[in-house]
Order: sequence, then C-alpha cells, then structure tokens
Amino acid sequence: MIWRDLERELQQREAAGRRRTLRLVPEGTLDAASNDYLGLARHPEVVRAAQDAAEQFGAGARASRLVSGHFALIQQLETELASFKGTETALVFSSGFAANVGVISALSNDEAALFCHKRNHASLLDGCRLAQAKGAVTRYFESPDKLRALLQKSKSPRKIVVADGVFSMDGDLLPLPEVLALCGEFEAILLLDDAHGTGTLGATGRGIEEHFGVHSERILTVGTLSKALGSQGGFVCGPRVAIDYFLGAAPSFVYSTGLNPPAVGAALAALRLLQREPGRVRRCRDNAMQLATRLGELGFEACFSGTPIIPVIIGDERAALALAAQLEARGLWCPAIRPPTVPRGTSRLRLTACSEWGPEELERIVAGFSSI
Repeated sequence: MIWRDLERELQQREAAGRRRTLRLVPEGTLDAASNDYLGLARHPEVVRAAQDAAEQFGAGARASRLVSGHFALIQQLETELASFKGTETALVFSSGFAANVGVISALSNDEAALFCHKRNHASLLDGCRLAQAKGAVTRYFESPDKLRALLQKSKSPRKIVVADGVFSMDGDLLPLPEVLALCGEFEAILLLDDAHGTGTLGATGRGIEEHFGVHSERILTVGTLSKALGSQGGFVCGPRVAIDYFLGAAPSFVYSTGLNPPAVGAALAALRLLQREPGRVRRCRDNAMQLATRLGELGFEACFSGTPIIPVIIGDERAALALAAQLEARGLWCPAIRPPTVPRGTSRLRLTACSEWGPEELERIVAGFSSI
C-alpha cells in the first residue's frame, strides 16, 4: 500500500516512546506547561480587546498586507512593540515561526554565513537550513569560544549570528554580552529570538537585553505574541532599513495572509497591561523559583535559571511518559518532552510557572509530584 512506509514509521515511533498524539485537556486540570507566563490569554481586558477588534475589523485579515493593506490596529501594535523594545520600528508576522524563517531567508544570499546555536528553536534551525538553498553557509556553535573560532575563519562579507535568548527546553540564557561583543568585533548581525524572554526577563519584562543591560543597533530582535503576551503571531524589531527590506524580501510575510484582527487587538491590550502591571514579571519568576526549589527538595532534578521554564529531567522516554500520565491522573497537565525535541537520554517534563498562581496552585503541583 502507498502509505505502508508511514505506518511502519509510526509503529517504530510507538515502540520507542516517541509517537505524538493530540489529546483533550481534562476539565479541571491545572496546566503546568503553558507558555501563558503572565496569565494574559484569558484576562478580561485582553479577551474584550479581541472581541472589539473582531467587531470593528472582522475575523480575518482577508489577504497579505501587501495586497489588501492593513488596518490601523496592527500599525499601532507595531509602533508600540518597537517602543517597548527600544527600536526604530517593528513588523508583525502571522507566527513566530514565520518571523524567524522569513527574516533568516531575507538576510541570506550566496555571500552570507550563518552561525546558528545548536540548541536553537526548530524555527531558527529550519530557517538556517532553508537559507542554504540560497547559497548561504551555516555553521553551528554551542559556546562563545566556539563562535569566536568560527567567526575568525569566516571570510563572508555578511555574517549573521542566530540564537535564542532563552533556550525553550532548558530555560537557561544565552550569554548575550559575550555573544554581542563577538558580533561587534567581527562585524556580524545578531538575530536574537526573545520569544521566551519578552514579558519574563528584566525589571519590566522587556526581555533579555533589559536583563543584561545591553542594547545595540546590530541586534534584530524576533519574538512572539503567543507566549507572555497571550495572543498569537510573531514580530521582528530593528532598524527601519531592515524592516523596510523585509517587507519585500521575507517570503513568509509577502506570501502569507496578515495576522487576524482579534489576535492583534488581544496582543496590543496584553502589551499595554504588561507595561501597566510590571509586577506580573516578578511574580512569575518568584513562582518559578519556589516551584523548582520545592521539587528539588523532593529529589527531582529541577533547575531554575531565572526564567519561568523549569525542566524536570527524567532521562528515559517511557519513564517520562509514565510520570506525565500519573500527574495527569492527579489533575496536573505537564506532558513529556522527548527526542528529537531534546537530546537522547534527557526526556523531561517541562514545567512553566505563571504569575497568577497563588499558594494553592503551587501546593497542588508539589503535592502531585510528592505522591509519585
């Protein structure tokens, strides 16, 4: 049969504990794996802003923004994102994945050399792979020392360092000051994905640049509206010349329907809420630190790196699946993360803290793990 190879591969994944399925979250379950770090996805102001945007502008964007134009709300969102990130301007995409792939593709040509961190998100890795079709060369690094060695060898006139600010499966941070210094020394652009840092790092949630107290015109910051900002979509912030260039050179912008108005309205409301209530950022980090500490006291390998992401390393795929199932039976949702998303032998539960958790939610999670 024509689909036999796929069936055989699915069986192999099942045997290895790596098959993925979609499941409904049982009613009453506490979500301990969400990227809604600030609890804004269901905030009344954010929901109401989405409803208002739908009523005024409709449910969909109708076409690419280059074809059908755009509405005032998305222009306002881009203006306020740029102000929030301290850049000249910003451009909103339909998703964070589309933003990463589109920006990397736009910057790449046969004179470009990409230097990609080995632990980057799949969207960055895929963007670098696709860039090779345009003649770009990609090299991979895992430390500033390795990056220096690669940059020293490169003769490319266009050097682009590509890195996550917060590594999504481990929660640790890119050593941004060292990487940025290397970019300055070797005249490289830094494409910095701050998806998990926006709203969670720095005193006011402006991200990893605020956390380290650094800023540079050579940084292009890519981010998402679907995590701490509780909506959907992606964005890139940077110099106006770069954003103007992406308008005609980023295929995932040029050939995609614009972001729908309800998502734009929700994101704008969430961004304003974050700036009005920066205490959410501190509460989120405090909850993450408390949870990691309590789980460590129970004997679990849980690590706090200053972000909401708490990896609980289990190791074996099937053991991680079993633990996730036991916790689900106790009303906790924290699915197992397995290869190829993480390296072999490091399967885990990826817990994420929320600023809106109180003592009751924290105790419920700790009680679930203590009963295992």
